[in-house]
Order: sequence, then structure tokens, then C-alpha cells
Amino acid sequence: MAKYQFIIDKIREIFHQPEGQIYLHKPLFIGNEKKYLEECIDSTFVSSVGKFVDLFEEKIAEYTGARKAVVCVSGTNALHIALKLVGVEQQDEVITQPLTFIATANAISYCGAIPVFVDVDKDTMGLSPQSLEAFLTKETEMKADGCYNKSTGKRIKACVPMHTFGHPCRIDEIADICNKYKIELVEDAAESIGSYYKGQHTGTFGKIGILSFNGNKIITAGGGGGVVVQ
Repeated sequence: MAKYQFIIDKIREIFHQPEGQIYLHKPLFIGNEKKYLEECIDSTFVSSVGKFVDLFEEKIAEYTGARKAVVCVSGTNALHIALKLVGVEQQDEVITQPLTFIATANAISYCGAIPVFVDVDKDTMGLSPQSLEAFLTKETEMKADGCYNKSTGKRIKACVPMHTFGHPCRIDEIADICNKYKIELVEDAAESIGSYYKGQHTGTFGKIGILSFNGNKIITAGGGGGVVVQ
């Protein structure tokens, strides 16, 4: 536990809570949720289609500033889809951060790819652009079809930074580094609906990002996730 104490101390500092348990989120249903749920049940469209699904996608795209939003079964599923859409294949490597929920690494593994962990910044708790640049400078080489890990010989196809507890990482710097090394940026904004970085909503700095609507997220549908594209 001692080796992770600095992370715990930083989280307590950010939330101004020096002791006791820090809860992620408590769902609040204080509006028209029951009314809309009854309307949904009465319509019989209670699964993957219906006017509420279409409206939700439109509202998410409008709110985040994305060109398009498509919802799916979970945030993990959204990340799996996003990785496949940017071309991640079996035995590719995908850079991500060690401070995250297991779903981030799981989605990479579902592609048959291999997660490579690069350190986070203490102040954002998100992927460190300095650590990312240092790793790529020292450990990789460029070939005609992309960036390769010199130690493993595997292609580094994508990078998945995550906005920890809704605190944006330095995503613009990360995006620039990914462009430099021809690495696809897949932004894990599962925890950061409503978070902006330099006036731009998280999840929209690359071609594709993902959101989650699980019960412990800012907006919940009881479950579900979404992919946002530019």
C-alpha cells in the first residue's frame, strides 16, 4: 500500500477529504426519469432502438460537440469497438495508463492486442505526455507502416489515455505526440462527461472517443456506453 500512498494522498487533496471513504458517485433520479421509463415501456421499445435511443445519441453529440454519437451496451464495449475502428489487430501494442479501471486493459485484450503501460502525471492522474514522449523516443522506431516497439518488434497501433475521475489529462499534448508517431488516439472519457479541457469536451480531441453511462457515472442509463466521432 505504501508505494501507492502518493496517489491516495493526491486524490484526498483533490476531493478535500483527508480521511474516510470517498464515494465515486451516487445516482440521483430527481426529474422525469420515471415518466420517461414508463413511456418507454408502454412503447415496447425497451432494448436497442426507439425514440429515446435516437434522442439520447443526438443530445450526447450536441453536448460534447462531437459530429456523431452512437450508443452501445457498455463503456467497455464502446472502447472495444473504437479500437477495432482505428485498426487495432491481434499482437499490436496499445499504450495506456496503469491508473485506470480494468475495462481499459480488457478492451485492448479483447482485440488480441497487448497493453503497454506508461506513467501518469500526479496532478491530473492521467497519462503523462512527458512520460509518453520519453517512452516513444527511447523504446520505439518508425517504419513505413507505423511505430514499432524496438524490444518486442510489435507495432504500436493506438494510445488510450483516460481522464481519471473526470479530471482531464493533458490531452492536447498527447494528441500531438500521437500524430507525430502515427499512433491512433482513442480517448477514454468514460468518467468525464461534463469535463472540458481548454474549452473542448473530453472525448473529442482525437478521431474517436468513448463514454460510459454505468450506474456510477455522471449520466446513467443503468448501464451502456457510447462512441463519439469527429
